[in-house]
Amino acid sequence: MNTYLPRPPLSLIIVTQALLFVLFIVGLGGMSLLPGFSATLAIAFPEYAGLRGSLLVLATALMVIGLIAVAMVAMLVHRIYTGCVLERRSLVWVDMLVGAFAFAAVVIGVSFVVISIGEAGSLFLAIIQALTCLSFVAVACVTLVLRALLSSAIGMRAELNEVV
Repeated sequence: MNTYLPRPPLSLIIVTQALLFVLFIVGLGGMSLLPGFSATLAIAFPEYAGLRGSLLVLATALMVIGLIAVAMVAMLVHRIYTGCVLERRSLVWVDMLVGAFAFAAVVIGVSFVVISIGEAGSLFLAIIQALTCLSFVAVACVTLVLRALLSSAIGMRAELNEVV
């Protein structure tokens, strides 16, 4: 049986992994800057000063979710290059990616509630939050569709291996 699977060029994989690594490091750096940034924003926007702690926790949670998503994408890129993406274990990484997107939408929803309870914010901020939440849900749904496609390909690959 010919087990050759077309793979992206090694140079593309290296560039992709390097960019994901840089994105991960920038995310870690951004997380370290969040406390100082929140202090500056509390001074600039006094209506949010009372919400500083809550919003800092939510921003940190959103950054952690983003870092997890970047790591899951890096793992999937690696699995694609090594040729083992058509295994059931790949679905775990995709499930974690979907979970990260869904949890990000929940964090955005919680931030909407926190800002509303604190009687801060504006209509523009509410619209931005709603669109961001909708975007995360849409990306999660698209990822679920692609997960179904991957699952189907895994099933077809297993069936082909049985026939051969």
